[in-house]
Amino acid sequence: MEALAANGTTNIQTSVTGVTASKRRFIDDRRDQPFDKRLRFSVRQTESAYRYRDIVVRKQDGFTHILLSTKSSENNSLNPEVMKEVQSALNTAAADDSKLVLFSAVGSIFCCGLDFIYFIRRLTDDRKKESTKMAEAIRNFVNTFIQFKKPIIVAVNGPAIGLGASILPLCDVVWANEKAWFQTPYTTFGQSPDGCSSLTFPRIMGLASANEMLFSGRKLTAQEACAKGLVSQVFWPGTFTQEVMVRIKELVACNSVVLEESKALVRNIMKVDLEQANEKECEVLKKIWGSAQGMDSMLKYLQRKIDEF
Repeated sequence: MEALAANGTTNIQTSVTGVTASKRRFIDDRRDQPFDKRLRFSVRQTESAYRYRDIVVRKQDGFTHILLSTKSSENNSLNPEVMKEVQSALNTAAADDSKLVLFSAVGSIFCCGLDFIYFIRRLTDDRKKESTKMAEAIRNFVNTFIQFKKPIIVAVNGPAIGLGASILPLCDVVWANEKAWFQTPYTTFGQSPDGCSSLTFPRIMGLASANEMLFSGRKLTAQEACAKGLVSQVFWPGTFTQEVMVRIKELVACNSVVLEESKALVRNIMKVDLEQANEKECEVLKKIWGSAQGMDSMLKYLQRKIDEF
């Protein structure tokens, strides 16, 4: 570990390579089916999605469907480029005639949270500057969800980790595949909560269960997440897409004003609290990532991942 810290960027890059391979195995071990790259190609061929690199956007009858399909990161992880594309698609949907947004992902993984590899590479150049940039990207990304006035429906097809799980309470309905699972292992890699999870998780599932997820990184099955209030309903894998689309069509049949005003009644009372929680979380992240101790924690995490494999 001392050698890793002393040798600087070269050893960090070696660590990144090792942890990238570890991350692939980590996900592969938990995949229920292999990801067919032809699926991503097929989705992009059949939709006018070439203006985006990391997401697919389908403008459908009455709603906008946004799918994570990342090329600049692995396993639908979130880096600033991915987050900006999602924000752009949400801003477009907010201004057009879409009654709601359906948010999902291509493949067998929903979202693996922050692109840790992207971030650690940049921290070696200017730790404080890059920490500030990443925290700002997260703040803007999360605020886009908080401030979005139309309903956001999420279809979680597979693992939702870190920020991929913490943004779910910022959405309005969450449907999950039976094979999906949820985890926020922040302390494992030297990070504090994000996505307003420090506020939403205790309110949704109670303080003890929230702390178990946020501190210990407990992994919830889809059924456990539903029982704790993180997920609205769980559907069988074989009919997941069909079940989602049937319910989306039912919602789209509703009056757009009724949908938007109903969301406002439920959400507006929490809006200021969410924005404040987001601001505080990002300030803490910036502080941790910009410190020598924070860098050391991330390096130790990388070393552990390499040692595991």
